[in-house]
Amino acid sequence: MSRFSNKFALAAAVISVGFAAATTTPAPTPNPTAPPTPNPTANPTNPPTVYLGTGEWYADTANGNLCAKDCVVSSSDPDCSGVNHDTASWLTDTYATAEACCAAKFSYLDGDYCADRSSATPSGTDKYYADTSTNSCVLDDSVGTKTFAAGTLYETAAACCSGSLGWILSDYCTTRSEGGAGYINEWYVDYSNMVCKKDCATSGANPECEPISDTSASNTLFTSAASCCAGKLGWIDATACEAVSTGGTAAAATGTDKYYADWTATPGRCAKDCDTSGDPTCGGILSNVAGVQMFDTIASCCAAKFGYMDADYCAALTTGTPTQKWYVSYETNTCKQDCPVSNSAVACGGTPPDTSMALYDTIEDCCSDKLPYVSTATCTDPTASVTGTLKFYADYTSGTCVKDCPAANTSPECGGVVANTAGVQFFASASACCTAKYGWIDNEFCVTMGTGTYTNKFYVDYADKACKQHCASGTNNCGGHPSDKSIQMFDSASDCCSSKLSYLNKDLCISKSETGTESAAAGSSKWYVDWSISKCAKDCPTGSDAECGGLAETWENADYSSWKACCDARLSWVKDADCHLG
Repeated sequence: MSRFSNKFALAAAVISVGFAAATTTPAPTPNPTAPPTPNPTANPTNPPTVYLGTGEWYADTANGNLCAKDCVVSSSDPDCSGVNHDTASWLTDTYATAEACCAAKFSYLDGDYCADRSSATPSGTDKYYADTSTNSCVLDDSVGTKTFAAGTLYETAAACCSGSLGWILSDYCTTRSEGGAGYINEWYVDYSNMVCKKDCATSGANPECEPISDTSASNTLFTSAASCCAGKLGWIDATACEAVSTGGTAAAATGTDKYYADWTATPGRCAKDCDTSGDPTCGGILSNVAGVQMFDTIASCCAAKFGYMDADYCAALTTGTPTQKWYVSYETNTCKQDCPVSNSAVACGGTPPDTSMALYDTIEDCCSDKLPYVSTATCTDPTASVTGTLKFYADYTSGTCVKDCPAANTSPECGGVVANTAGVQFFASASACCTAKYGWIDNEFCVTMGTGTYTNKFYVDYADKACKQHCASGTNNCGGHPSDKSIQMFDSASDCCSSKLSYLNKDLCISKSETGTESAAAGSSKWYVDWSISKCAKDCPTGSDAECGGLAETWENADYSSWKACCDARLSWVKDADCHLG
């Protein structure tokens, strides 16, 4: 039989059995149930027993993850929070005490806190927790007024401060914590005022007190003002630091009589910490010497605070007296003395203008070190700046040599006192100065320009066709100083005319150069040819006589002693009667 035929037969059998079972009728009940009785039962059943809970503690996750007591709420037991009907196995575990429940179910909470807060009347744990808003620890002793809800609780404030506020100064944290002393009563440095202060309650009776503001753990505390000054303000005078730290400004009422750098003065100086009345060294009583370095002597103050100054000058600024030393004045190329300026003391220049400049005991040392390019005799003569050196120098403004002396009408050669002799070469005479500095100018002319005089020499004036004499203008042919200072000068008009105006009639040139007019020239009375009329004429002023043809020009060669000689030599083809004037 095939596998398919076997399966079909099995299915038919199953269906047949099921059908037979469904159509079978059950047998009737032998004892049927009695009908209900219309009358009530004479003895009714007892009422059910009420469940009052276990009376133990269980984890109540619905109540802030604390433990609750499994019992009916009752005034006789305020801890009862109701019967626990939760069937979850984790919540049905019960414990005899809240502490045991907390330890088993909420071990991550502080056991005391969990047990206290599980109670219906919590009273606190009397432990400490950190309050970062005040950088201190608070005692958990009055539920309802405290903010602690989670975290770490500590048995003591000290343990709390170190455990949860380790970045805060330990003594500050413990004294500011609940139940603490309130203040550390130790000393700390106040760099803003350069003093040491005590962490205690501020009051007029305790000027040293001021609550500490730097609460960082790195801050250092000291048991006394002296140890604080030594440890933190060692550069301040120890006595002054301790006095001001312990007594405030009242400690400085009389001053310390020590010296300090007074930067408010101009220029800065070392001043004594004392009343200014009657003592120029005093700078006034310091109301607060905090941060001020004090010195026993002026010298030690000057050395430490004004080392760039001459020591004597620094001390003189304190005492108000000049040093009488010498310093350089480059404006005048002289050395001046540190003493009050006055007309009678020409060397005194007053206080040195630069506090860092070198001072010298003698004027010679000052000149040698600072003005080696100035003549020693000039530099070391304090009066030279008033009277001048009385030597000559080239004044390039006027283009001549003048004397170094005060300018005055009575002494025209004085050009004024040279204010700055740097690089100025001086000469014993005007002639030597002219030779060295104005070699292209006639030496005598150069000298007279400086002295206001004239040489009476002659120089050419091409425009006037004559030579001018170097003399005051307005007299004869005097031309004053020539505009061209390099012009050649001649001792005589004749030399000037011959050298510079040789193409003119020499006599006329000389006459005009010496007298200012040509009329003074008489001529040579010799004969020359006047080609304009083709006749021989006598060299003499026109009109002097009939034979005069005027003064001969240089090219007309008045070389003949008579008209006859002139006519024979130069006009031989002209009849004698027509050959000459006269």
